[in-house]
Formats: sequence, C-alpha cells, structure tokens
Amino acid sequence: MRRRPRFALLTALAAISLLVPASAGAQSKGSVEPRIVGGSQVSISQYPWQGAVVFDPSEGGNAQQRQFCGGSLITSRIVITAGHCVFDTDPDCLGFVSTCIPSDPGGDGTTRIDPNDVDVVFGRTTLSDDSQGAEIGVSGVAYQSNYDGDYQGDGVPRFDVGYLVLNAPSTQPPIHIAGTDEGALWDAGSPVDISGWGSIKESGGTQDTLRATTVNIVSDSTCNSDYGPDFDSTTMVCAAAPGKDTCFGDSGGPLQAPVGGGVYRLVGITGWGDGCARPNAPGVYTRVAGPTMRSLIASDVSSLESAFRLAPESVSGSGAATPRASTTHPLAKCKRIRDKKKRKRCVKKVKKKLKTA
Repeated sequence: MRRRPRFALLTALAAISLLVPASAGAQSKGSVEPRIVGGSQVSISQYPWQGAVVFDPSEGGNAQQRQFCGGSLITSRIVITAGHCVFDTDPDCLGFVSTCIPSDPGGDGTTRIDPNDVDVVFGRTTLSDDSQGAEIGVSGVAYQSNYDGDYQGDGVPRFDVGYLVLNAPSTQPPIHIAGTDEGALWDAGSPVDISGWGSIKESGGTQDTLRATTVNIVSDSTCNSDYGPDFDSTTMVCAAAPGKDTCFGDSGGPLQAPVGGGVYRLVGITGWGDGCARPNAPGVYTRVAGPTMRSLIASDVSSLESAFRLAPESVSGSGAATPRASTTHPLAKCKRIRDKKKRKRCVKKVKKKLKTA
C-alpha cells in the first residue's frame, strides 16, 4: 500500500507482546511508525482536549507502549478519532492473541475494536508517567457509517471518523469544531497546530512525551495535484510545512486552528499521507469543519448521546472568525474577508498604504 494511514496499531501490539518500548517494536515494522516530525515537546496543558488512544492495561505495558492513535475530546464523554483507528482493529484478531472472537455488531463483516480493549488517556504529557492525568475506560465504539478504508482502491481512508464513548466524563475541556462562520481559521495558508505522541522520523517509534508543531493549510488544488484522485476535497484537507508533518501513530489526533488566548478550533483529524514530511506529500486530514463532515459528525454525536443517555452538548464553535496570531499583521483584516474580490481589493489597498507610509 503506497499511502499509509498514520496509526501504529501493529507497532503498539508488537511492543506489548514483547514487553519492550514501542520504539524498538516499531523498527521491525518498516514503514509503520508514529510521530510529529519537526516539532518539539510541549505540555498537555496547551492542548488539554488531546487524548492518547491506548489498548486496555490488560494487554500489558505502560500507556506509552499501549498507545496506537490520538483523539480529541469534543464533549465531556465523547472522543473523536480516525475511523481507521477503530475499524477492523480488534487486537484479538491481529495475530498476537489466539482467542479471536470476531465482533461484528454492524453485520458488515468487520472486527471493530471492542470497548473493553481500548482506553483514552487525558491530562498526561508523558504517557509512561501514570501520576499524571487519568486513563478512562470506554463503553462504546463507533465510526462514520460512510467510512471507506480503501477509497479509490488505493488504501486511503475516506469519511475517516471514529468515536469512543467514555465510561465517565473527562475533567479536561473539550475542543469545538470550527463553525460555519469560522472558515477564515482554515483558509489555504492559515497556520494550524498538529500534536501527538507519534514518531519523529519515518524509521522511528512512538514518543513518550507529547510533541507539537505548526503547519499551514494547503490549497485543495495543490493537494489534488500531489495526490490525484485519492484526495477528496469534500471530506479531506491537507496541511504541511517544510520538515514538519504528522506521521504514523499520530492518526486520529487533532488538526487545530488557534483562535487566541489558548482557544483552538478543530478543523481536521490526522489521517494519511505519503511518508512523513516528504516534499510534495502533505499530510491529509479529515475535513471535519467542512459542511459535509460537520453535519455528519453532529448527527453521529447526537445519536451516540441518545444511545448512551448522555446530556446533549454542542460540538461546533461560533464567532471566532478572527485569525489568531495574525491579528497584529496589517493584512489581518483582509484575511477575514470571505469574498475573494473584496479581499483582493483590501490587500491591494493595504499594500499601497504600507508602501507610501
């Protein structure tokens, strides 16, 4: 498969079965590794909604050894992740355990991960330090009904959204999906943050301490040029920066747009890409803030809240149309104009004023 989803399921399972650090297990798996490339270590307090999706402690090993994906808290009880992190990923059916009993609740022939096989760790910068944060069990697993794990027959996922319903509310604040009036936050060229415990190079293993960096939204035309028909602009969005990228093991984690004052909006879910930080191969993310995915996610969350008798919570933000860090730039006001012609006139006017100043 030329283009790989960015999760480290086999790496994590190998590490657990051998009771060695995940980095050692990953090296034996070739291209299957996790990471934030070109980033630096950060505190979980910067992205408190970020969760590490891990196998249940019964599988053995500490949380870092059991981590295989990321996720984002979007309500007090619901974590959003990548569909490929939960679809057909039952650890009992991947060759490491001989007692596989396929779980097929949807009648679609898949073995989605069982709730008792997966937990989510919150409030923990360093996964192996269990004195930090909390590891919360899962009572429900679901994925978007349109999920396609082999879009265009090339092994890339489409409608790539999964959900984990927590046994108990998390004390961490959730992140809201960018709302219909917040499109300027993720226009082409806008800065967005990526974070996770994935590997820092294609041949490396997962990291114990959270890492993050800033990349930029890539235009749909450029991403289409790079990936051809594998890129679907209605359900996918690209982001990149030289030497910076998500990688295997970061799957399911957030692509988040800073609003200011420590507030962010969720605009994407880490999905797939050619290698990690390669030229002309941007990271591809589920376009959760686009009209297609936003409405589907809202419907899915509502259904889960009903099924698990949870109090309804809003998952979309509103009113943060002002791009964060760029507000001090003379052209900031122009970026907030949605009409292309008006935005172009604004840029021309500001540049003329700066030139004569």
